[in-house]
Amino acid sequence: MAIFIAVGLGSCEAGPDSPATNKISTDGPVVQPVSQPAIPQSTVKQTSSKRSGAHSRRDPHAQLTPDKQLQVALQHLAEGRTQLAMNTLNQAIGNYPDSAELYGVRGSLFLEQGSSAAALADLNRAVELAPHNPAFLNNRAQAFRRFERTKEALADLDHAIELDSHFVAARFNRGTIAFNAGKYSQAMTDFDACVAADPQSAAPYFNRASVHDAMGHRELAIADLNRFLEIADSEQWKNVAKALLLKWENTDNSAAKSDQS
Repeated sequence: MAIFIAVGLGSCEAGPDSPATNKISTDGPVVQPVSQPAIPQSTVKQTSSKRSGAHSRRDPHAQLTPDKQLQVALQHLAEGRTQLAMNTLNQAIGNYPDSAELYGVRGSLFLEQGSSAAALADLNRAVELAPHNPAFLNNRAQAFRRFERTKEALADLDHAIELDSHFVAARFNRGTIAFNAGKYSQAMTDFDACVAADPQSAAPYFNRASVHDAMGHRELAIADLNRFLEIADSEQWKNVAKALLLKWENTDNSAAKSDQS
């Protein structure tokens, strides 16, 4: 079976090659979980409190705007304080129940934690509040996939791509679903678009190589894996690519010897 990279893709900016969150599927391609949206630390403004300590008895975040509370939650996530991030989001949603962004980020966090039902509920609310946000549609598609609701997932991905034809995350996910269904030409179209939109992202080359191989285009598959090796950061994934190249080389050599006998 093909090996596919499964990558967190919460937004266009996240990019399709986040080695820290990659997982390998040896049973065929999988649809990736959603990573947390990232923002540059320079844009996160520190809040202050009249009491000592950032988290003293007086809550320093209670009177913040939704955007500010979202920044605080994202800063907690960036620094590994997942529970504090969730607490901040819960409080913020209690204060601002009509903020699509807050639901969208909490839904993504639920999805990453494996809380699929809670994720789908939040992402449904995010899409209801902001129906033309392609990132929410993309992330909800991943929640639908957790429940094997593939038609609904594809509808969300199609809509996301209609809204933003260069949205790498949605095309990457749709290409993966197409491959699962044996629709290799459709998968190739989406992975081609990913490479064209962001040629420095490694993961689409890896997955496109698997599609090329499934279609019998071994030379193109090898070229994609070699390109992946040139630009990938993850040594773990580089080792996977090298092992796959070696496997293909051995298979080709065995076939050549069989033809000669």
